[in-house]
Amino acid sequence: MAHPSCPPRGSSASGKAYIRVLGGELRGGIFRLDGQPIVIGSSTDVNLSLPDPQALGRHAGLRYHEGKWSVEDLTGNGLSVNDISTTSRALSGGEILRVGATELQFSLEEPKSGLAEPLESKPPGRQDVLMDLVVEQGDGRDQGRRIQLFSGQEVILGRASEAQLVLHDCRSSRLHCRIEGDSREVAIVDLDSLNGTHVDGRQVQRAILRPGDTILVGRTSIRCLKS
Repeated sequence: MAHPSCPPRGSSASGKAYIRVLGGELRGGIFRLDGQPIVIGSSTDVNLSLPDPQALGRHAGLRYHEGKWSVEDLTGNGLSVNDISTTSRALSGGEILRVGATELQFSLEEPKSGLAEPLESKPPGRQDVLMDLVVEQGDGRDQGRRIQLFSGQEVILGRASEAQLVLHDCRSSRLHCRIEGDSREVAIVDLDSLNGTHVDGRQVQRAILRPGDTILVGRTSIRCLKS
């Protein structure tokens, strides 16, 4: 007689999983995943919206495929999973994800206490993406990094860990410059950096950015692309 086999560790036959918020304003909250892709971040149009100023609008994505869950970094800077920076990783349950300053615990087991709130499936909603920023030249650890700028969001570039685009460039300042925008315009603002911020070869204190412009931060060249 054939017996039903148990799913291997890290798999879920139904796609159900749970996220418990370990800190921040949503601390103690439990959210149920039902096999649909979800996005976590500070934007109001993502599945799990965190009131965390250090989180990007679309910070991390979780995906269920062939019986297993995985997480993907959406910032271009790497996502902390169990205090290890990664671009993507399979999840087996028990992992601690850090999104901005908020810690989340991923679990395949239904929590024994607390009511799990289902996360609604939402469309990707790229309508508020203003621009893509891509590192074209600079330190090898930074080249190829890409980050999206959303309407109403600020992106800080620099060497500091709290920057949204962290650069391994000794000629960049800790908090070098800020890029911000809305439906009307996208602007870059120098944050009193030591070596200045340049757009298309011109040093600027504040400037309007357009697709095709090149930003120079220290020795790092960043291209602005239409999203």
